Amino acid sequence: MADEPLKQALRAANAELLRRLEELSFVRLVGDALAGEATTAGVARALVELLRAELGVELVALWGVDALEGGVRLAARYGPDDAAPAVPGNGPLVAFAAAGALGRAAAGEPVAPLTGAELPAGAEGTGALALHPLRARGRVLAVLGVGAPDGGDDPERARLVGLVAPVVGLALESAALTERLASENRTLRAELGDRFGRAALIGVSPAFRRLLSAVERLAEADVTVLVLGESGTGKELVARALHWGGRRAEGPFVALNCAALPESLLESELFGIERGVATGVERRVGLVERASGGTLFLDEIGDMTLAVQAKLLRVLQEREVTRVGGGRPIPVDVRVVAATHRDLEAEVRAGRFREDLYFRLKVASLRVPALRERAEDVPLLAQHFLARFAARHDRPGLRLGPDALAALGQRAWAGNVRELENAIEQAVVMAAGPLLDAADLGCETPAASPGAEPEYRAAVRAAVDDTERGLIERALAECGQNRTRAARLLGIGRRTLLYKLKRYRLGPA
Repeated sequence: MADEPLKQALRAANAELLRRLEELSFVRLVGDALAGEATTAGVARALVELLRAELGVELVALWGVDALEGGVRLAARYGPDDAAPAVPGNGPLVAFAAAGALGRAAAGEPVAPLTGAELPAGAEGTGALALHPLRARGRVLAVLGVGAPDGGDDPERARLVGLVAPVVGLALESAALTERLASENRTLRAELGDRFGRAALIGVSPAFRRLLSAVERLAEADVTVLVLGESGTGKELVARALHWGGRRAEGPFVALNCAALPESLLESELFGIERGVATGVERRVGLVERASGGTLFLDEIGDMTLAVQAKLLRVLQEREVTRVGGGRPIPVDVRVVAATHRDLEAEVRAGRFREDLYFRLKVASLRVPALRERAEDVPLLAQHFLARFAARHDRPGLRLGPDALAALGQRAWAGNVRELENAIEQAVVMAAGPLLDAADLGCETPAASPGAEPEYRAAVRAAVDDTERGLIERALAECGQNRTRAARLLGIGRRTLLYKLKRYRLGPA
């Protein structure tokens, strides 16, 4: 008889241990089921399906809490008449004030039991319902409804739901964060595509239109491209337009200036390096690997040494890269766009550039015209840079005066578009008044005799008209020909835009 209390204590301890093990097993089961879900809908579907099976209930429903809109909406339900979990997606929102028991649960108050007419929409077909708030970091993210004919507020069932509630709350928070980051990523990629894609290449001259036509054809071709042109003509912008306009737009765009690094650093930066190659060296992934799935832009490739050229040739031929100090080739899927201001054919003849690499790079080639070859584009580019830098330096209302436009057209731009861009930014920063003149741009005021004044004014007016026409065409293209949006983008009224469309014969007014 003396052993009986001890036996009872052991049985009680064993029963408690088994209960704890079952609880841990249940929590792990829920955690494993939700761990692989990256979306709110996926978490909701997996949760209602698992809980209905494991808790042995008639119905499990999940309502998401939308604090910004002030209500709840059904995210998922699995009821007695459902063959599979139903996920309505972006269903109707029920305001907190009209949600009744759901509103109280969304405020953090457990509610049970609900029956008959008290049952909220989405919980039909069950005898009684218990509502459990699901929190993460002190905020209610969702309401879990568990329905059963036995009253819905079974203490053991409520205890199990309480055990997994923090796990579910964190899973919902993680899924919402993942969706928000994915949405922001899509938005940023769209903005990058708008900024660096076809719309970033500004010009209406015949030489530039030929370049644009070639860029549009090559963007989808996914071949190696060699971009030639003087310094400052915008070769990197062409490379970015090839990337953002093609099938690799979702992948990375990685740029490297080959002239900026010595041979030893260029090789490791480009191809990567293994740990222990030298004292204190850690393993590092090269730019070729980082660009896999996207585009690798090699600027000033004419400055690359012969040893590095040989390794780059292997990347292009075999589509694999070997890190410095490594022995295992790593497959890569990368499109290479190279650029140089040098005459590579002359470099090949001089023995400074590999002929086989030259022909590998020149699968297709583009030549970016110098600014002196596209004088018609100078006013358009000047207005574009003026708008950008006026916004950046908080100088609204700045305009280019007639003498400034005339001076820009007469200047020999040895530094090409880059020199023009720098001149406009300097003028924006240094100009005293709202009207930029030739002196602000560092240009001499064009000389004009009194007899030539009407001709001079006509030339200036024509330049302004060309610039305005080009800006309107670009705004319409960026806004999908939506005139209201284009007028807003240009900062003018819609009626003014319609008048200008008629004036420049850009379409029916």
